[in-house]
Amino acid sequence: MATAANPRKRLRSVSPASSVASGATSLRGSTPLPVASSAIFAPGLFDKAAQYHAQHASSRPYKHCIIDELVSDTLLRRVRREITTQLHFTPKETDIYKLHQTGDLLNISGLSFRDRGKLSALRSLRDSMYSSEFRAFITEICDCGPLSGLKQDMSINCYVKGSHLLTHDDVIGSRRVSYILYLPDPEDKDCGIEDVHGRNLGWDPAWGGALRLYEIDAKGAPKAEWNKVVPPAWNQLTFFVVQPGVSFHDVEEVVFDKPRLAISGWFHLPQKGEDGYIEGLQESLNLESSRAALADAAAAAAAGLGELPSPALKGISNFSRGTDSTYMTLTQQDIEYLSVTINPKYLDVNTILKSRDEFVDLSLLELDGVLNDEFATKLRDYIEDLEKSPVPVSVSDAAKLKSEWRVSRPPHKHRYLYIEPSRESEPSTPIQQLAAVVGSRQFSKWLMSITGVAELTHSRILARRFRQGLDYTLATTSLNLVDENGTASIDNDGDASGGLLEGTLCITPSIGWDEGEFGGYELYMDDGATNDEQPEQKNDQEHRHSDDDENDPAVYLSGSRSKRRKELEQLRAEAKLSVGDDGSATTCEGQANVDELFDDSDDDEEAEESAGDSVLLTSQAKWNVLTIVYRDPGVLKFVKYVSQNAPGSRWDVTGEWKPTPTHNSREEAAVSDSD
Repeated sequence: MATAANPRKRLRSVSPASSVASGATSLRGSTPLPVASSAIFAPGLFDKAAQYHAQHASSRPYKHCIIDELVSDTLLRRVRREITTQLHFTPKETDIYKLHQTGDLLNISGLSFRDRGKLSALRSLRDSMYSSEFRAFITEICDCGPLSGLKQDMSINCYVKGSHLLTHDDVIGSRRVSYILYLPDPEDKDCGIEDVHGRNLGWDPAWGGALRLYEIDAKGAPKAEWNKVVPPAWNQLTFFVVQPGVSFHDVEEVVFDKPRLAISGWFHLPQKGEDGYIEGLQESLNLESSRAALADAAAAAAAGLGELPSPALKGISNFSRGTDSTYMTLTQQDIEYLSVTINPKYLDVNTILKSRDEFVDLSLLELDGVLNDEFATKLRDYIEDLEKSPVPVSVSDAAKLKSEWRVSRPPHKHRYLYIEPSRESEPSTPIQQLAAVVGSRQFSKWLMSITGVAELTHSRILARRFRQGLDYTLATTSLNLVDENGTASIDNDGDASGGLLEGTLCITPSIGWDEGEFGGYELYMDDGATNDEQPEQKNDQEHRHSDDDENDPAVYLSGSRSKRRKELEQLRAEAKLSVGDDGSATTCEGQANVDELFDDSDDDEEAEESAGDSVLLTSQAKWNVLTIVYRDPGVLKFVKYVSQNAPGSRWDVTGEWKPTPTHNSREEAAVSDSD
């Protein structure tokens, strides 16, 4: 069953959600960071600037650099030991990521003298990486201009089995250079991968967790598949200049039961008062960001990004115009057409009237067993056969398999396989047949009858397959839909979008999805915008929020608040994140004194309550269940990334229908089973 956060709460914007994670911290007015000591870094590092500059200049798909040995091995082992014995990691999950993370490492400076000593190596590394010497080194390699010495942005991430980070370009606030320093266990005996000097790299690429870089296509959008893979390796620093609409990357899901530790963060543009500060530069870069370009589909269409499937709503033809009552009447011919696939129970006038009353109260219906037994059996057999066949992973794979499925794009908004119902040819498979029925005028009339939403004029229908380890949609609002001309439709009251009637018929035959552990659930949530604000795409663009993005409501805690709190307590009790260097009972949970500074469990609890209020509906993958909602502008929706460990693909047929505003309420509508 779907789970509504409040069963009587309509799917409307109501109240803002607060952020969970802390962000970048400004050091404005503080004592400048000390100059880096050459003893901190690997011998001869700064002498190789020209070599790294050449590597950066010739790199593809966009300019980046990989330094195989950044830090003194002795120091970095001390850093790792301090992390695994002294710091607390908080589990975090949004539409775009799932991982464990510390607080901002600037907090080290606020510790007592005694506790700072417990993190002395980590503090030395932090200060050295933000020193003027190292920033000049990065600037020389990247030709990126000056970097701020007043603004730090560094945290530690622990990716465990199932953790991932989806496609984004990192453009938030004043970020200029993104970096990640890998800290896998250099003594891990399960890893047989060595460098040219015979040193253990600490991580087998088969375990996942790689950084993947995306190439831009001719239309200026990232391609559906990554172009370069950079696996984690001990003491390896990977970095690149943050470029709007260019620096797309993700982190592959970790598929093995090993913790992938890394220090990551950003160097920022010079702040006001620093040398190199340029008034308005940060704002201009953010206007060109991928999430700004995709904030609404009309802007994306105008930019020629070539989104697939097209966000355009298509007109529903062959409706006879009349009164609301006659318009919503199902004829005998309509019922005969629908009964080939739809359970007769849901075509009965009494069921329709009862369901309409429920929908008017809740703006939500969940209809179990909506397909009749005969068609459901045929459809299930067909899908289970497809599950046994090779899965088309890329666009070229789909072509080679002569598949009926296409791959959606761009991946910083969504990726899945899809079929659109054809208006020219007869459906040849059960899934095509079902998509054709859902896209029919008869189905639209049935929707109007069962919901009381009058005069649906446009629709968009898709059959979708979300493959394990590949597919998802990121959080967007209903304002992303445009009409067939590529422009936002205008309602009679001047609203540039209005609400949408949405339905998802989930047809996932595999079991084991109930707890949401493997993703694949569809989630609706309040975007936190006030009525006079223009909602935008609410993707968190990195491992955590910065202070430039602190109100992003895409941070949520899936399931109920009590369930999430129970998971956190169990995690701490069982010390599941054991990452000790010597196999001792050390964990990412940390020790008492130092842990207090980094433990944001109180903030988590407060954010849990806010996130729990903002989550309006969570619907797990299931078989033969139709969920119908009326979705107002400002309500976010996404399908969570499907894990490689999922029991199968998530399958559904989904539709969006645009109502035409009328002066009659849905409560006044009538239905008849007469011809």
